[in-house]
Amino acid sequence: MTTKSILALTVFSLLAVTSAGCTAQQAGTNTVDQGLSATQSVLNTTQSAINTAQAAKSTGLAGLLTQQLGVSSAQAVGGAGALFQVAQSKMSAGDFQQLTQSVPEVNSLMSSVTQPKTSGWSQMAAGASALMGDKSNTLGTAVNLVSTFQELGLSGDMVSQFVPLITDYVSKNATPYVTNALTSALTGL
Repeated sequence: MTTKSILALTVFSLLAVTSAGCTAQQAGTNTVDQGLSATQSVLNTTQSAINTAQAAKSTGLAGLLTQQLGVSSAQAVGGAGALFQVAQSKMSAGDFQQLTQSVPEVNSLMSSVTQPKTSGWSQMAAGASALMGDKSNTLGTAVNLVSTFQELGLSGDMVSQFVPLITDYVSKNATPYVTNALTSALTGL
C-alpha cells in the first residue's frame, strides 16, 4: 500500500469517526469519549501502517528478499544484482533505463555482483544454445546465473524464489510496461 493510499484512508477514517463522534455527542458525554477513543485507535493503526510502509521502502529490495527468503543481506544483494544483469542483457536499452529510473537501487545491486568463473558447463550450454538457434544464449545465461547463486551460497532453485519477489517489488515502483519487460526478460530462468 502506498503512502498516498494510507493517507487517503486515514483522512476518510478520521472523517467517518469524527462524524460518528459528533452524532454521539448528542447522546451524552460517555459516547463522545468513546468516539474520541475510536479516533485515537484509528490514528494509531494508521500510523503503524505508515511506519511499516516506510520501513519496507527504506530497506528496499534487498531487505525484502532477506525478510521473505531468510537469506543473508549479501546473498539478497548478489542474487538480485545477478538477476538484474540477466534482465539488462535481455531488455532493450530504453526499457532497462526506465527500470533503473524507477528503481534506482538496480545499478548498485548489479555492481555488487562478481562475474562467475567461466566453466566448462557454461561453455557447453552456450554451444547448445547456439546449436538450437537461441541467439540470446538462454542456457548459458541460466548456467552462469546458477553459478553465481552457488558462489553466494545459494542453491540454483533459489532463482525461482527470487524472481517473483523482484518482479512484484518492481511492479510497485515502475510502470506496468517496465514490469512486463522485466518479467519477460526473467521468464524461463
